[in-house]
Amino acid sequence: MNEELICRAAALLEREFGPDWQTIAQTLGTENLRRRVGKELTSFLAFPARGDGGDNQWRGNCSPEVISSILRYVIDCKKYYGKDISDFTLLDPMSGSGTSKTVADQMGVKSILYDLNPEPAAGLGNWNALKDDVEDSADLIFFHPPYHNIIPYSGNMWGKPHPDDLSRCENYNDFIEKLNYCIRKFYLALRKDGRMAVLVGDIRANGSFYSIQHDMMRMGDFESFLVKAQFNCVSDTRRYKKPFIPIVTEYLMLLHKKDALIVPFTYQENGSFSVGHTDITALTWHHLIRMTLESVGGKCTLTELYERLKDHPKAKKNNHYKDRIRATIYEHRKQYTAFGGGCYGLTYQVA
Repeated sequence: MNEELICRAAALLEREFGPDWQTIAQTLGTENLRRRVGKELTSFLAFPARGDGGDNQWRGNCSPEVISSILRYVIDCKKYYGKDISDFTLLDPMSGSGTSKTVADQMGVKSILYDLNPEPAAGLGNWNALKDDVEDSADLIFFHPPYHNIIPYSGNMWGKPHPDDLSRCENYNDFIEKLNYCIRKFYLALRKDGRMAVLVGDIRANGSFYSIQHDMMRMGDFESFLVKAQFNCVSDTRRYKKPFIPIVTEYLMLLHKKDALIVPFTYQENGSFSVGHTDITALTWHHLIRMTLESVGGKCTLTELYERLKDHPKAKKNNHYKDRIRATIYEHRKQYTAFGGGCYGLTYQVA
C-alpha cells in the first residue's frame, strides 16, 4: 500500500479519534484474524487495548484478555461435553500483579494464586516453584513465567534478589531446565481433562536468539499453538543500527490432560555433528567438497582436498574417491573455478 496513503489515513484517524486512534486502527487491522468461523478465539491473539485487571505498570504483565479468552474456551469445552463446572478452578503459580484473580472473579470462577514474591498482589506469597509442592489441583493452570533474564523480578520489581527466581538463572540452559521442572510439576497438578496454558516469548540476548517455546518441554496432548501480538513494548521507541528481526510476538501452548495416569511428553534435544567426519543419506559428494572448500577459505589444491577427505566415510567406501572428487568438480563447473596448477575454488566469496 502507498506510504503516503497510509500517512493520510493515520492523520484522519488521529483528528477524528484523538490519542486512541492507533489502538482503534490496530484493533480493526487484526479483526479478521482474531475472529473466524463464528469463534471469538483463534490461533492469533491480539489485544491492542490491554483491558482491565492486574497492574499495567508491572513489567511483563499479561493482558487480562488473554487469560479471559483461554478461560472462556476451557469452560466452553467442559460445557459442550457435559462436564461438571461447579468447582471449576483456575491456578496461576506465578501470579505477578494478580491479573488472573481479576479475570476469574469477573467470570465467577474460583482462583488460586501463588507467587515467589513474599507480598504478592493476591494469593499465597513466598511460594517457591522449585521447592514447594503444589497442594491444590485445577482445571486450568495459566503459567506465564519470566522470559529468562529479560526482566529481573526479585530485587527489581519486588524485594531482594532470590536464588530460585527464574528471571535470575545462571544461564539460558539453567533457565530451560528449571522451566521444564515447573512444567512437569504444574501439569501433574491438573485434574483429569484439565488444561495448562503456557505463555512464553522468544528472546534475544548478547547477540544470540533463544526460542523458549521451541526449547521447552510439552506434556499431555498438544491441543493448540497460539500466536500473540505484542503491543506497547518498552523497546518500541528505540532505534538500532545493527540488522536484526524485532520480536513482536509471544506464544501460548495449550496442553490437555486427557488421561489421569498416562502422560505423553516431548522435549527438545540439541546436538551437532561434523560433516567432515560423518556420512548421512542427504550428503552428496558435491555438498562435501563444497563445504570442505568453504572451511579452508574457498580454495585449495586437489592434493590438499584428497588429503582432507581421505578418511571421510564416503572415501572409505569408494576405492576411487580421488576420481570421484575430480568428476564431481567437473560435473558442477558452474560452482567451481580452476585457478591452474591443480588448484580449485568456489565461484562465490566465502563469508
